[in-house]
Amino acid sequence: MPDFAIRPMEHGDIPAVLLLFDAVAAERLWIGTEPGYDREKYQDMFGFSLGNGNGMFVAHTGGQIVGVITEYRHDPYGHTIGMLVDERYRGMGIGRALLDRLVTWARERGIPHIALLVFPHNERALALYRSFGFVEIDAQAARISRASGEAWDAILMRKVL
Repeated sequence: MPDFAIRPMEHGDIPAVLLLFDAVAAERLWIGTEPGYDREKYQDMFGFSLGNGNGMFVAHTGGQIVGVITEYRHDPYGHTIGMLVDERYRGMGIGRALLDRLVTWARERGIPHIALLVFPHNERALALYRSFGFVEIDAQAARISRASGEAWDAILMRKVL
């Protein structure tokens, strides 16, 4: 089990976070974004979110960023989160630690609830979110378009804080 720490994301972390984003997108399983996405747009989005005071935290070990969680406004869901963990570090408590830090951050700010979208086949993520008290609000058929032409279902989950 690696020794890791959670800290607020900084502007200097953006290149490493984008590399992590690239790796998870390349798996084509866990997030809606796939290779070929507009990296500059995401770089700008991360920078804007950091400057806007959004909740953004990274997990790091040995000088390497191995996980990230972000909070952003996503209408109509409100405060929404996205999370990535490096494939080599999954199952080691990093996702749990990131989620715990973000939930604490949101409570401290009086945010009434947080939401997320997850693929139904992502059983580990579903189990983690349920263990934190997230409940399924809506099953959204064919919600996420894939490069293959398919459209995958998604589950909208929410946690009242």
